[in-house]
Amino acid sequence: MDKGIYTAVGSINAQRMQETNAVHELANVSTIGFKKAYQIALEPYRVDGDGFKTRFLTANSPSGLVNLTPGSRIATGNPMDIFMNAATVLGVRNDEGDVAFTRRGDIRVNQNGELSLVTGQVVLDDGGAAIVPPQDQLLSISDEGVVYAVDPEQEVAEPQEVARLMLRDASETPLEKMKDGLLKVQGQPPADFESGPVQVSISSGQLEGSAANAMETMVKMMNGVRSFEMKMKLVKELGDLGDSNNTLMRLS
Repeated sequence: MDKGIYTAVGSINAQRMQETNAVHELANVSTIGFKKAYQIALEPYRVDGDGFKTRFLTANSPSGLVNLTPGSRIATGNPMDIFMNAATVLGVRNDEGDVAFTRRGDIRVNQNGELSLVTGQVVLDDGGAAIVPPQDQLLSISDEGVVYAVDPEQEVAEPQEVARLMLRDASETPLEKMKDGLLKVQGQPPADFESGPVQVSISSGQLEGSAANAMETMVKMMNGVRSFEMKMKLVKELGDLGDSNNTLMRLS
C-alpha cells in the first residue's frame, strides 16, 4: 500500500518539474538559438523512515543535457548573423569573465568596439580574446567562421581577415545549460574544450530559431494536467484503501 503511494507521489513530483520546464520552454518560443535542456532519467533512491530503510524506489530526475538538434533557419540577410550548422557552438565571455558557449548568432559591434551578441556577451576569437574590428569597415563572416573587413571608401578593396571565431564541434561533448542560458561541458566549470571530429561551419545571413515548439509544449501541458488528476485520484484511493484495512484489522 505504502509503496504505491510513494510511487505515485514520486511521479507527481517529477511531473511538477516537467510542468515548470514546459512553462520555461513556452516563454522562450521566440528566443533566438534557444535549446531544450531537460531530459528524464530514472534514479533509485532509498525510502527513509521507520520500517522502510531497506526499500528502494525509482524516481525521475532531470539530466540537464542540452539537445543540440538544429532549430529552424531564419533568413535575415545581415552578414553578421550566423546559423551554426550541425553541433557547432560559438564561444563567448559570460558575465563572470569565463568562456562559455551558445547557439545564438546575432553578432554586432558593441559600444566598446568589440563584437558581441545582441544579449551583451562578448564574442571570442579562436584564442579566447575579444574581437575588435577596425572602425568604419563593412564586416562579414565566412562559412568557416572568419571575420572579414572591407573599407567602403575604396572602389576595389580586398577583404582583410580580422579574426577567426571560436567555433567548437560539440557532437561528442555533452553540454549542460547554466543559469544564464549559456552552455558548458557537463560536470566541469565554464571553459574552452577540444573541438570534436566534425568540421565546424556556419551559414551567414541566417539565424537559428528556438527549438521550443508552442503547439507541442501546449499539448504536453494539457496531457500533464490530465495525468496529474489521475495520479491524485490514485493517491486518494490508496489512502482510503489503507484506512479500510486499518479498520478491518482493529475489528479483528
